[in-house]
Amino acid sequence: MEKSFSPIVIKTVSEDQRIVEGIATTPTPDRSGDVIEPGGLTFAKEVPLLLNHNHSQPVGTVQFGEATAKGLPFRARIVKVDEDGTVKQRTDEAWHSVKAGLIKGVSIGFIPSEGKPFPNGGTYYAKAEIHELSLASVPCNPDAVITAFKSTQFHYQKDMTMIEPIRMQNKTFIRAAIAKAADGHNAAAYAANRWGEHSTEATYIKAAVNPMAAGADATGVLTAGKLSRSEFVQAVFSRSILGQMQGLVQVPAITRINVEASPVAGAFFGEGAGMPLAQGDIGVYLSDKRKAGVFTVVSQDLIRATDDTAEATLTGILVRALSRAIDNAFVGTQARDEVSPEGLGAVATHATGFSAGVEVFAGDITQACVLVNPLTAISLRSPTENQITARGGFYSGMPAICSYAVSPGKLFITDATRVLAYIGDSVVDALEHADVYGLSGVAPNIPVNMFQTSQVALTAQQYIDWQFVPGAAVEVALSA
Repeated sequence: MEKSFSPIVIKTVSEDQRIVEGIATTPTPDRSGDVIEPGGLTFAKEVPLLLNHNHSQPVGTVQFGEATAKGLPFRARIVKVDEDGTVKQRTDEAWHSVKAGLIKGVSIGFIPSEGKPFPNGGTYYAKAEIHELSLASVPCNPDAVITAFKSTQFHYQKDMTMIEPIRMQNKTFIRAAIAKAADGHNAAAYAANRWGEHSTEATYIKAAVNPMAAGADATGVLTAGKLSRSEFVQAVFSRSILGQMQGLVQVPAITRINVEASPVAGAFFGEGAGMPLAQGDIGVYLSDKRKAGVFTVVSQDLIRATDDTAEATLTGILVRALSRAIDNAFVGTQARDEVSPEGLGAVATHATGFSAGVEVFAGDITQACVLVNPLTAISLRSPTENQITARGGFYSGMPAICSYAVSPGKLFITDATRVLAYIGDSVVDALEHADVYGLSGVAPNIPVNMFQTSQVALTAQQYIDWQFVPGAAVEVALSA
């Protein structure tokens, strides 16, 4: 059975009926390059609603409408179970995940009856039979949307993109931020009530505020908090371009680094002959310390939600925001200053066409990777270049890293060993009484008070810096 994924933009919900409406599939190519013709889909009057295509996890039923030029509309109902047990837990998890914005994608499971492959990869499905619709956390089709799901409004964030949860093994770091967001100066008491008086979270918050009053467990919980913070940093780093580059040189902050800008090689020489001179280009670079930051506004309801998905949602929001900030600066055109590192676009050699880019590339091609926009990556697929997808892969024999930070229509050939990077600590904080300007749906000069609107501004900072050794990259403009 084939699957096709579609994101959903949630606007309203119905707490009593648990009704979700939207578009299940559209004629737009998904991220795998597949196209499903909505008018060629057949289906029963009612089909199962599943979680992630798991047939052992039904959560409701779905009815499809008449296909239009925009796609195939659907109306799904997640059942509401009163009796405690596995079914109630599963259906409640599905509903709360959709309502909180954790799940914003749907996927049809279908059996094709007529189709043909595209020359550049992917398949056109002219006819298929739908067997199920799933709530899924991995969208591919960019155009499918949920148009309604009634009653609770998502103020200021009506067209949120999908938020995939990120679950930490050690939750101390993010839970400390949640406790402060929920109850400010009484965060330790809130943590004790929510996770237990002797929980790591409660003791950690107490120790962080006043180590002398934390008791004998202070050292252990502070260590646990440090490990949890390190896991958060790794989550940010691993989702960035830097974290996916093999051969990246990580260095301490504020350190002078000796680097080899061009290769130095010895040579064989005869007895009694002078030793050959191998003059290379060795320079000294100073690794410094800068930081990326973001703040996002979330509701007190989400902060106080006690299920694991709420914590994972908040973690996902902050991690992705920081990763995007790092990527945008990394491939940007800005010069290095007191605030930001220099961007790859400011130092890269320019070329038109991939072959020309390889020709002028001065780095080590064996350590090189290709940085490319996911949309551009799909357009590069061909019968001979079929290892690159919207998620990366390989292009022309080099690892491909996909990021929306790279402008469409171009790519970077980058030597990871010529990138010096400092990856520092993270800080997450909460502002419950702040006045925030610039929220969506509100005039730019009108402040929104977090306390009065039962919202919290979560802030996150990531200390990070990098420098490029000459010859680190070539920016390639691709032919139309």
